[in-house]
Amino acid sequence: MKRLLAWKPSLLASFSILGGILTVVIAVVLALGLQNQLERNALQQEAATAADQALLDVGPNISATDLSAPLNPARFAEIDMLIHRDVMDAHVVRVKIWNPAGLLTYSDDPSEAGKSYPLTDELHNALGGEIATEVSTLTKAENVGERGLASRLLEVYVPIRLGGSSQVVGAFEIYHDLTVLDPIIASTNRFVALGVGFGFLVLYGSLFVLVRNASRELDRRNNENKRLFEEEQTRQAELAALYGLSRALADARDFASTLAVVTRHAVETVHVTYSRVVLLEAGNFVIRATYPVREMKDSLESSESKSLGANAICQRVLDGNAPAVLTRASLALAAAERESLFLGPADTICLIPLRVGDHGLGLLMFAEARGADREPFSAEKLRLARSIGEQAASALDRIGLFDQLEQSYLQMVLALANAVDAKDTYTADHAQRLAEMALAVGRGLGMTKLELESLRYGAILHDIGKIGVPDAVLQKPTRLDAAEWAQMRQHPLIGAGILEPVPHLAGAAQIVRHHHERFDGQGYPDGLADAAIPLGARILTVVDSYSAIVDKRIYKDARPAAEAVAELRKHSGTQFDPAVVQAFLAAGAPATE
Repeated sequence: MKRLLAWKPSLLASFSILGGILTVVIAVVLALGLQNQLERNALQQEAATAADQALLDVGPNISATDLSAPLNPARFAEIDMLIHRDVMDAHVVRVKIWNPAGLLTYSDDPSEAGKSYPLTDELHNALGGEIATEVSTLTKAENVGERGLASRLLEVYVPIRLGGSSQVVGAFEIYHDLTVLDPIIASTNRFVALGVGFGFLVLYGSLFVLVRNASRELDRRNNENKRLFEEEQTRQAELAALYGLSRALADARDFASTLAVVTRHAVETVHVTYSRVVLLEAGNFVIRATYPVREMKDSLESSESKSLGANAICQRVLDGNAPAVLTRASLALAAAERESLFLGPADTICLIPLRVGDHGLGLLMFAEARGADREPFSAEKLRLARSIGEQAASALDRIGLFDQLEQSYLQMVLALANAVDAKDTYTADHAQRLAEMALAVGRGLGMTKLELESLRYGAILHDIGKIGVPDAVLQKPTRLDAAEWAQMRQHPLIGAGILEPVPHLAGAAQIVRHHHERFDGQGYPDGLADAAIPLGARILTVVDSYSAIVDKRIYKDARPAAEAVAELRKHSGTQFDPAVVQAFLAAGAPATE
């Protein structure tokens, strides 16, 4: 029952059911109507024939006296002879003559002559001038004498007019036996039923063929429209996915985040089990990123940074610059080759070359654990995978160029820092020693690897802004005046401005900018206090101050480490962060040079 209720018929099925029902109903109604009309016509024809015989052969012999009272025996015999000779035959079984008062002045059944009965509707109509008919089942009182003749009779009432007068003075009642007419009517009805049925069957069949052809054409067009719509939806989804990938790649600022974006979008957009980026490095293919869609993650991540060696299949795909789809079932590979291509956790892999012009970067690998019969790499999937590969190659090439520029800039910055360090101090490795002290404190305070890296560069480059300070100010052996101090206090801002263009040095730039801030907010350039000062800058303030005390400068002599420690403790909580001072002392204050 549930299946029947849930059934949604097609256009052809709906027409077949509803059209069939309507055709049958219309055919039955039409057939019954035609049969009824033909039957009436037959009965009317029979009545007209009887009326003509009665009026032509008997009517002229009827007088007004014959209708005023029951006929006397002599007159009865004359009328009876005419009726039996000219009217009664195989069809007509009884004839009566009525006067307007409902008196039977004549009946071929002598026992009925002279009786009176109430006027029936048909007799009343005949006395009104119309020929009336009725198929009677002989239940009326006046039909007692006819009940033995037949079960059903046609009663025909014919008005009687005398001498061409229009006045009706009586009526003939003629009884026809329908047993003779019924087979003719039945035969006619069968012919009508068969004719109507066959006609409607042909009509229904013709309409069915037309509707079936129209339905097939509609289905074809609907399927075509559905296919085009689905293709358009798929294309829009692909464009949206590629746009999202483009935006994500534009936001990625380093190699690792670019690889993460590529592998994640590859899985989520193409709907595969996992993806990998394999890069060509010094002639070997090396796995640099992996992204799985589900619980396979742990086993796959262990393969990152794994070298596949000079893999012949990978090299062939990269050189051919065309996607390759490989399945576990279709490849006759050695175990090592199968393992290198990961055709263990995956049933099918698709290798997309990563190329920028003539430069081959590596491969983007799409892996599918489901069988190719369930989730094949269709033409649409390959097109989408190729588009992702093109964006990935462009992004990786761009990041590579950016890294080269960044490294070049970093080397230039380091060279500038070394130049500043060389002319500002008597100690050749001042910045490096400062970095070592700062890192020791940073580790003690639990800084992350990335924070320690920023701290190291911040320590090495903390005075790079002095490149913008005149040498006369930097090397002045006496106390600086107010104008010279204003110039000197610009070097944190100048240094931060030099480092900020390099994203890799963004954290270091903040340390350089704020390494002359004070814990109590009395420092420069921004007057930050307490935790508002970056932790790296607070550490650098402590170790730089310690170094400034124990190192010999052009304008002062070196002082003992104990005095430097005393100064740190004295100004802890005002100039210096107490927690940083404590961590510095716990790490062990280095001896003076």
